[in-house]
Amino acid sequence: MITRLTLTNFMAHAATVLDLPPGLSVLTGPNNTGKSAVVEALRCLTQNPAPHHVIRHGAAEARVTVTLSDGTEVTWVRRPRSAIYALTRPGAAEPEVFAKFGRTPPQEILDVLRLDLVPLESGDPVDVHIGDQRQPIFLLNQPGTVIAGFFAASSESAHLIAMQNRLTDRVRKTKGEVRRLEGRLGAIAAALDKLAPLPDLEYRLSAADALETALAALERDMPALERTLAERRRLRGRLDRLARADRLLSRLEPPPALTPTEGLARGLERQRTLTAVRDRMAGRDAVLERLAPPPPLAETANLAARAGELARTARAGRGQAAKAAVLDRLQAPPTLADTAALAGVLAALAATRQALASRRRAVGRLAGLTPPPEAAATRPLAELAAALAAARADVTAARADVAERRQRLDDSEARIAARIATLGVCPLCGARLSTADFLGTGHRHAGPKEGA
Repeated sequence: MITRLTLTNFMAHAATVLDLPPGLSVLTGPNNTGKSAVVEALRCLTQNPAPHHVIRHGAAEARVTVTLSDGTEVTWVRRPRSAIYALTRPGAAEPEVFAKFGRTPPQEILDVLRLDLVPLESGDPVDVHIGDQRQPIFLLNQPGTVIAGFFAASSESAHLIAMQNRLTDRVRKTKGEVRRLEGRLGAIAAALDKLAPLPDLEYRLSAADALETALAALERDMPALERTLAERRRLRGRLDRLARADRLLSRLEPPPALTPTEGLARGLERQRTLTAVRDRMAGRDAVLERLAPPPPLAETANLAARAGELARTARAGRGQAAKAAVLDRLQAPPTLADTAALAGVLAALAATRQALASRRRAVGRLAGLTPPPEAAATRPLAELAAALAAARADVTAARADVAERRQRLDDSEARIAARIATLGVCPLCGARLSTADFLGTGHRHAGPKEGA
């Protein structure tokens, strides 16, 4: 009975060991996890099929080892071009190695395993030990002749006859083989003696290769193990430090109960906003204080009246000059022969004289006036007055803004003072708290003993 099955680099199994207890063993699991590979390993061990798929990808060989209940160990090693068997009997120091045996496993292996195919008279052997996964129950897919031959072979008489025929055939073949081999035995005896250690050496080399592969895998895993150990030491040190800190903290008194600070947080945020606004206003006031004061303004009412009078006089003078220019272009009157016409002219002259006399009187009155002062350019004065007016408006608006912000700051301080008066103590350290200490820099958080 098989008590242990070991698969190494066999299909999906890199290194699998199955310990089988006495009685019935059931192998279960999800699909594609290697259950069928276990059955295929037993088939390869007992039948030595062609190497088409059993060697694991990337490996040099595949191994299947079974341990029987009496301690016997059988190992099948499959390489791409050859296969060998190793048989270790109970109490033996070294295994028996079988190589170059053809397709059929050595008889010694078959005798130990006792999992041979059952031969029939038709010549087609039947496997009564291992069934394929995708085939129906044993013999149900076989033709009637095979089923009849199997049950006939199972009877005692038919079995004895088949054994006798098989023995006769084997004796005949053996005698012929003995005669053929006796002729070659003397020539190859010495060569066989020299080559006798080769299978053992090959088996040992394959075992050493397997050990070297395992050692290389361990060497690849060593840096990760070292990093894991270093991380473990670091975490243990950190755990010790945290344990010491926990012991120290366990001796501390519990902190006082905290009062909700949402309103205080909103007040502090409002205070920071108002402080920033106050700082900007202070900077603006500092900039305005560096400006030079505007020059004093003179009274402009008399100047405006004098300027209007000068303008009217200038317009009257321009009219008289125009009239004088028109009169200068007049031609001298012709010689009058008709006195009637002369009388008309005289009347006209009299009227002209009266007009001129009135103009002379007006000119005489203007001659008594003081000449107007020379008018200076008023454009720079107007620009300066406009700039001063704009500056006054900005200063007035800034002062109003500062006054409003100061009022809001005073309101915030009043609300903070009322809140602090309600609390009485600092919500963080439990010490007494005043409005001046809170808004200034005089408050210092007390420790556990000071807050108590």
